[in-house]
Formats: sequence, C-alpha cells, structure tokens
Amino acid sequence: MQDEQWQELDFSDFEEDTEFEKKKNKKQSKRKWREIEAYKDERREKRELDFSDNYYSF
Repeated sequence: MQDEQWQELDFSDFEEDTEFEKKKNKKQSKRKWREIEAYKDERREKRELDFSDNYYSF
C-alpha cells in the first residue's frame, strides 16, 4: 500500500476514554466506601441507643 492510503491512528481518544474509565471506577469505589461507612455509623448509633434504653430502664 502506498503511504497516502494509510491513515494515522489517533490514540488520544483512546487515552481519554481510559482516563475517564479510571476516574469513573475510582468514584464508584469511593461511593461504595461511603455507603459502607454510612451503614456502619447507622448500626453504631442504633447499638448506642439500644444500650442507653436498656441502661435507663433498670
């Protein structure tokens, strides 16, 4: 083939897509950890309230 028929490949779009995917995965991971921490806090508060209710009922 002649050089004129070859098109240069533009990898910049591919690199942008991979960067976007990395950022997206990182955000999803952070969101997941925030959800886990919120659940733990909720459970901790519930235990504390249950303990205080039992303590004052005596």
